[in-house]
Amino acid sequence: MTPEVSVVIPTIEEESIFEVIEGIRKLIGNNVEIIIVDKSSDAYFHRLEKTNATVLRQKDKGVENAIMLGLRHAHGKIIASIDADGTHDVSGIPEGIKLVKNGSADLVLGSRLSNLEEGSMSFYLKFGNSLISWLFRRAYKAKVHDVLTGLFVMSRKAFDDIRDVEPYRAGIAFFAIELARKGYKIKEVNIAYYKRAHGESKLTKSKFAYGVNVSSHIIRQIRDYSPLLLFGGIGLVAILVGLVIGVQILINFLGTGIFYETGRALLAFGLVVVGFFLIIAGLMLDILVEIEKKLSKR
Repeated sequence: MTPEVSVVIPTIEEESIFEVIEGIRKLIGNNVEIIIVDKSSDAYFHRLEKTNATVLRQKDKGVENAIMLGLRHAHGKIIASIDADGTHDVSGIPEGIKLVKNGSADLVLGSRLSNLEEGSMSFYLKFGNSLISWLFRRAYKAKVHDVLTGLFVMSRKAFDDIRDVEPYRAGIAFFAIELARKGYKIKEVNIAYYKRAHGESKLTKSKFAYGVNVSSHIIRQIRDYSPLLLFGGIGLVAILVGLVIGVQILINFLGTGIFYETGRALLAFGLVVVGFFLIIAGLMLDILVEIEKKLSKR
C-alpha cells in the first residue's frame, strides 16, 4: 500500500529523534512512511532500525544531501522533512499537509519566529534568519519569514521537478529557492520552536558560515533571475551615498564660501554616475531575463 505521507528525518546521533518519530505517528497515523537518513555510529544506527522506520546511511556531507537522499527513496504522495533534535513542533507537518492537499501550496515551511521558547534561539541567529528570509522575499516575492526552518511539507509534483538538481549548501532553503525559481506556491504555517533537550547541533558546525552560504546562493539567484533587484538596489545605495556626500560638501561651501573638498566632490559625482549606470544595467538585464523566460515557456 502506497503511503499517503513520507517524512524524512536527517540525523547525527540525535537522542530526541525517538520522541519525534513517536509524535509523527501519533499525529499522522499508521499510513505514514518514516525515512531516517543517518550518519552516526553503528550502535546508534541499530537503535534506529528498531523504530521500524526505513533507515539509510548517508555517505556524503550536508543536511541538504541527507534530505534529498531520503526524498528520493520516499513513496508518499506528500513528502515532508523535520529536524531530529526535537526543537520543531511536529504539528506543523499535518498543518502543512492540509495546505498541500487543498492545493493552496506546493511547499509549506514551518515558521518558528513567532513562537520561540525562551532561550531556544539567540538574538544573532534570529536576526540573521530574518535578514536571509527578507532577501528571499525580495527575490521571489514569496511571503516567507523563516526560510532556514528545519520543517517542510512538499507535494510530490514539486519534488519530482527538482529531484535531479544537485543540492548546494543551503539547508531547507535549497528546496525553497529551487521551487520558487520554478514558480511553485510557497506558504508558511506557524510552529512552536523549543530548546534542544540533548547536546548541541551536529548537522551544522558554524551557523555564521551556514548563513553566509545561504545568503550567497540567494544573491546569485537574484543576479541571474532578478538582476534589477540586485543591480538596481546597489545602484540606488550608491546614488544615495553620493547625494549625502554632495549635500555635506554644499553645506560646507555655503557656510565658508570656500571650496576645498575636490576629492570628496569627485567621489560623490562618481557614486551618483555609477549608481545610474547600475540601475540602467539592471533594467536591461531584467528585460533580457524576462525575454528568456518567455521563450523557455514556449
